[in-house]
Amino acid sequence: MKKLCLGLVIAVCLACSAFAQDNTAHALRPYDKTPHALTNCNGNPCDINYNGGPVFEKAPTVYIIWYGNWSTKDKGIIDYYFSHLGGTTQEKINTTYSDSTGKHILNAVNHSTKDDYHDNYSLGKSLNGDSDIQTIVHKTIKNKHLPNDTNGIYFVLTYKDVTDAGFCTQFCGYHGPSTSIVTGEVIHYSMVGDPDQCPSGCETSAVLGDKGKGGSPNMDPGADGATAIMWHEFSESSSDPEVNLNTAWAGNFCGESGDCCAWLFGTVKTDKNGNYYTNTIGTKNYVMQEMLQLTSKSRTGNVPGACKNVY
Repeated sequence: MKKLCLGLVIAVCLACSAFAQDNTAHALRPYDKTPHALTNCNGNPCDINYNGGPVFEKAPTVYIIWYGNWSTKDKGIIDYYFSHLGGTTQEKINTTYSDSTGKHILNAVNHSTKDDYHDNYSLGKSLNGDSDIQTIVHKTIKNKHLPNDTNGIYFVLTYKDVTDAGFCTQFCGYHGPSTSIVTGEVIHYSMVGDPDQCPSGCETSAVLGDKGKGGSPNMDPGADGATAIMWHEFSESSSDPEVNLNTAWAGNFCGESGDCCAWLFGTVKTDKNGNYYTNTIGTKNYVMQEMLQLTSKSRTGNVPGACKNVY
């Protein structure tokens, strides 16, 4: 399992197990302006390694478990993004990654509101780390609220009144594989917290210092910020879905594809309300970190890449 935040500091730790818990495999701090010895690629080409594991060869389905009292507006912003991400120049960046068979990630994503489930605080408002996150996914599948899909990514989004061990202090979100959520199968899942709980550490618009009307491109800094963290986790789940279990793309220096470009935004634009954004998906603007685009088709040795927002 890999825990990560969208941070500037990279700490490489040991592998961990699922459900029974939780040795942090690769943890990053939330945004920190203080310079550190180990940083991401800072906009320059950097290397990542292929370690032999799988990538998503078929278009993944994004499932969202809304844990807590997310508003209709929040849901609309996040649902819209993943419903329209496939086929975009942003998602095309991920198509530069392939597996040992030579098959590349597709520029395609499946998501609609039927892939959502509202969990009304089934484990309360104080969660005890990754074991509770996996329990939430397990119960959602077991009770047939969402299908059992090994080609899916299950996002547990915790609302701003939910505390979870490590969120805001150690990470903004993380992803990993689990063989315990459904016995005998590898289920891909991710935890993303509402960054309204810690804007300076995990909310993209706050990090950029957005002072426009509404404070973010969709007038909802928490939902916009959660979408940005989800883009980070979704991309890494696509290019390294079985991290530490059967690792695919992860480098010795900067980590996975999103880690290499964490908190780098590339060209930042300003909308009519004075809010910052980087990408237009469908008809909506979003402020998103860059992602590592491979600049070589090699899968051997140190494979070069560059941080990009569009392919």
